[in-house]
Amino acid sequence: MIPEPWLSFLKEIDDSIESEVSFHCFGGFAITLQFGLTRETSDIDVMAAVARDQYKELFDLAGKDSPLNEKHKVYLDLVGAIAVVPDDYQERLIPIVSTPFKNVRLYVMEPHDIILAKLGRDHPKDIQDVEYLASVTELDTRLLKDRYQTELSHNVIGPPERMAGRLEYWIGVINERRASEA
Repeated sequence: MIPEPWLSFLKEIDDSIESEVSFHCFGGFAITLQFGLTRETSDIDVMAAVARDQYKELFDLAGKDSPLNEKHKVYLDLVGAIAVVPDDYQERLIPIVSTPFKNVRLYVMEPHDIILAKLGRDHPKDIQDVEYLASVTELDTRLLKDRYQTELSHNVIGPPERMAGRLEYWIGVINERRASEA
């Protein structure tokens, strides 16, 4: 079930658009919706490339400082250039099937892909999200490394060793979390 204010917000988007749109979600909203995270977030991180044909309409309707943002105090963050995601993440999307929407299709990235999509930003909330995912899902650190090498490393922005080092640090955090729960 989609919690408020997200349900009303998304319902208004759904009622306002005339064609189907898919939201590939990967931030705090996605982790809350699919994995039960309880931290508050004010946005839905959505891959902008997926919604490119409706980008302006969606941004004007539901982006930051939009009428729906003012009304519901949440907004759609159509993430573009700053998000570097694994090449084949779309093949692993988790559909959210129990929704009341006719045009909005919600998908959540698989946990390993969420972590890899957050590598480039490295905000303090991101490491908390990694720790949370490590506590509620079966993260495979070898899979993280392999997917980084085969699907992400060639797209990183900035020095590749910085991103690889951050991944190693996050894998250490995952391993520490596992050890503390054992």
